[in-house]
Amino acid sequence: MTLTAEDRFNIEVIKLLLQVAWVDREITKTERMVVLGLGRSWSVPEAELHAMMDRLDIGGTMPEPDLEVLRTRPDEVLEAARALCVSDGKLAEGEKAMLERITSRLGVTP
Repeated sequence: MTLTAEDRFNIEVIKLLLQVAWVDREITKTERMVVLGLGRSWSVPEAELHAMMDRLDIGGTMPEPDLEVLRTRPDEVLEAARALCVSDGKLAEGEKAMLERITSRLGVTP
């Protein structure tokens, strides 16, 4: 199956969201549900989505997103990342710092 540009973008956003969720070395049930829900609503292939989520369960390194792909739509990327950060009802210092790094890496002025 060949991935469209939209599919590829969505997969890269999920990779980034997994890094955001894991920045505090824990993922809440709410964060997990947000990532799974977004992945499914964006039609990320289920096998790929679960393979990425499984990395959380083993505590491994999260996959690196392709920043070139993410830079094509930085506002959408930041919106998804911000939503995930506050989905558990708190904004941890690590999450705040991660949002600042993402903003910088995407070349967006705050």
